[in-house]
Amino acid sequence: MDLQGSHEVAQDAPGRIPGTLWLLWMLLWRPVDLHYRLHGAGIRAPGGRVGQLWREQSEGSRAAGLYARRMLVVLLVLSPLATFLVGAGAHGLGLPLAPGWGVSAVLCSLMGLFLALTTGLAAGTLMGLLASLAMLVGLHAVVAEAFGPRMGGVAGSIMGGSLGLVGGLCAGSIGALARGQGLSINRVQVGAIVLSLVPMLVWGTGGAWRFGGAVAASALVAYLVAAFRLPIFLVESLIQAAAFAMERWAGLPTLRWSPVVHHNLSYLPYPFLRAHMALAARSRPLEVLEVASACLKSPGNALLGWPWVLAAMAQAEEAAARQEDAGSGP
Repeated sequence: MDLQGSHEVAQDAPGRIPGTLWLLWMLLWRPVDLHYRLHGAGIRAPGGRVGQLWREQSEGSRAAGLYARRMLVVLLVLSPLATFLVGAGAHGLGLPLAPGWGVSAVLCSLMGLFLALTTGLAAGTLMGLLASLAMLVGLHAVVAEAFGPRMGGVAGSIMGGSLGLVGGLCAGSIGALARGQGLSINRVQVGAIVLSLVPMLVWGTGGAWRFGGAVAASALVAYLVAAFRLPIFLVESLIQAAAFAMERWAGLPTLRWSPVVHHNLSYLPYPFLRAHMALAARSRPLEVLEVASACLKSPGNALLGWPWVLAAMAQAEEAAARQEDAGSGP
């Protein structure tokens, strides 16, 4: 009896699971690549809950078990450790922190574990880590009046900014890992509106409308800046321009230096990237196709990649047609 003919057997490749720190790096910067890499390792639900991944492990997927363990190490070990180190450093530099920030780090890890069990492992891990770090400034420094009165406008802006940064960074990475593509602009806008309404309602029902408004406004701005990664885009634009100039004027092969290869969540097109690919197309067509494939994973650069991919497909069809003609000849 042919078992493989009646049931599709998924590949199990635990060697394709990134190491713990590289896994965290890819989750933040290359979640679309991570999505396909985890699928290639045999994991059916890269954005799934811990229970789903353990169920896959019980069905023979060593990759799913390894992935779950490494993510839990980030959440339960690296997250509180990073918060303790950053908190100790901030306290040593003289930033006032309200007592209990060490306890907050543990609570954030437990909150992340709850999300990992109920919503998704990646969501719980990333939110637990980033929320733990953000609370040092957005809560404990605010409560310690490091930025003036704790219910003042500056304190509200700092608190809201911390909330928005966590929400914006998490939304893009979590969505891209689960869906294999970056969030649409409409989804980002809806998330920003929801995130800004929450603090307004929380503090508004208590009568602190002015403070709630400061938190909501800064959360809205910070969410959009973080989700669209605008400060990062400015730096990456300089890198892309420098890489193009080096290939254009010095003849160095720098196309693989393009930030689009290393970052999946840019919502704005990189300057000079189209010209850079055109410059390298004659001498390194496969490299151009590789960069074009990376463009298709980037919300702001997908249109730059399509012409090159279509051209490569046309060339492949022409080559196949020529081989058929040669094979059918006398």
